Amino acid sequence: MNNNEVYYIILEDCVLLSKKKYNDWHEIQDEYYDKFKTSIGPMTYEDLITYFEDDFGDENKWPLRKENIIDFFESTEEILYSDRF
Repeated sequence: MNNNEVYYIILEDCVLLSKKKYNDWHEIQDEYYDKFKTSIGPMTYEDLITYFEDDFGDENKWPLRKENIIDFFESTEEILYSDRF
């Protein structure tokens, strides 16, 4: 598993993971100003999985599928979107 860290970003109409490096949450808010609700991070793969397990329980209720999260961490992609929330 790649050692990347991500930000979990919650917008009004979707959630996303971003590998982009931010100095603080204000930068994220500025980037998604029209739909920003909140963000958490940076988080490692393990942090994110633990957060989803604690917050959502059953994997079927997660906003992002575990297999997509694994693929994202192993990819060179910078953003992963989901409208499953």
